[in-house]
Amino acid sequence: MADELDVWLYGIRVASVRRQGGRLRLAYTDDAFERFPLGAPLLSMSLPLTSGPHSQGVVRPFLDGLLPEGESRAVVANDFGVYRDDTFGLVRALGRECAGAVVIQPAGEGPPPPATTLTAERLSETDIESLVADLRSAPLGVGERVRISLAGVQEKLLLTRMPDGSWGRPVDGTPSTHIIKPAIDRFPGSVENEAFCMRLARNLELPCASVETMMVGDRKVLVVQRYDRAVAADGSVERIHQEDMCQALSIVADRKYESDGGPSLRQIAELLQVATRPDSLEALLRAVTLNVAIGNDDAHGKNFSLLHDPQGVIRLAPLYDLLSTSVYDVSNQLAMFIDTVQRMERVTSDRIVNEAVGWGMSANRARGIVEDLIDRIPLAADHAAEKTEGLSPAVIEVVESQIKHLGP
Repeated sequence: MADELDVWLYGIRVASVRRQGGRLRLAYTDDAFERFPLGAPLLSMSLPLTSGPHSQGVVRPFLDGLLPEGESRAVVANDFGVYRDDTFGLVRALGRECAGAVVIQPAGEGPPPPATTLTAERLSETDIESLVADLRSAPLGVGERVRISLAGVQEKLLLTRMPDGSWGRPVDGTPSTHIIKPAIDRFPGSVENEAFCMRLARNLELPCASVETMMVGDRKVLVVQRYDRAVAADGSVERIHQEDMCQALSIVADRKYESDGGPSLRQIAELLQVATRPDSLEALLRAVTLNVAIGNDDAHGKNFSLLHDPQGVIRLAPLYDLLSTSVYDVSNQLAMFIDTVQRMERVTSDRIVNEAVGWGMSANRARGIVEDLIDRIPLAADHAAEKTEGLSPAVIEVVESQIKHLGP
């Protein structure tokens, strides 16, 4: 007997996902063919609009990419009485609120309700404190009325900011608008670290998610505004479709690191050249340079994404999850290699330029982009540090050391 899910996008039932004999199949609907051109990467670069169904090999990586990872996935699976590796069962339980614009729910339930923050369940400060404290037992804030999903290993809470500025719980399919990220236990000061790195990117005029910090009880948390949600003054929400590079390249999330068979910068660059606006390749080079400058060796395939708009324009998504990992006592092997170099301390400006040349960019253009960014980072870092109370001096020391290493 087959199980079936409906996949909704922009208020249109564009596809169905069926599970039969343990295998997953995705088939586009007649409505999808009527509204969008044949071959369009409607749900994913790996799932173009075609007449035949897509098979397990591409469907599962896309659906898995919507789900939490690690212990969070195991806890949620247990809560809903499904196996940890039951991708279909987890998406059925959590798919009403995912990354991007997709809404996935059991077949036959009809269109999702209009997306608005007004349907959120209003929360008090005490409520939020409890939700943050309970993240290990209730990842993302998932509960009986909160069926939401977001990829990643780190503990996080999804909330909705209402028109009056108060916080709400995204119940019954209400879209979340913000991600609340407490400090990572093994990375002291990670909230201030990430806030600084994101502010640095913004000061450099690189597209990135907006962040702020706030106190939840006696804990400081990072508040990240979702770039895949556009919220109007009246509370109505437009979901903006997106996918990460593992989904786009049909690579399972467990292999998000290049050393494990995950995406490489060359693969991402090739995808950008085929599918996106011309400036996306230069945006990728700036992102790579910034990650080296801040000492972030954890910039893996799920930390880069594509934005799809309803008109079919695709571009590199704003930066997110920027963290100076070099501050901590962890391996400094790069999540994605740079010109075959695998360790952060061996990356030079020349290596970054060579990597970009391998994508097809001219050496002069690549060098100009890299040198311009490096020249502007010290002042931008000073301003970001001024805005980040409690930032460890060690983060600034890493950036200064990296800039010196990358400089002429």
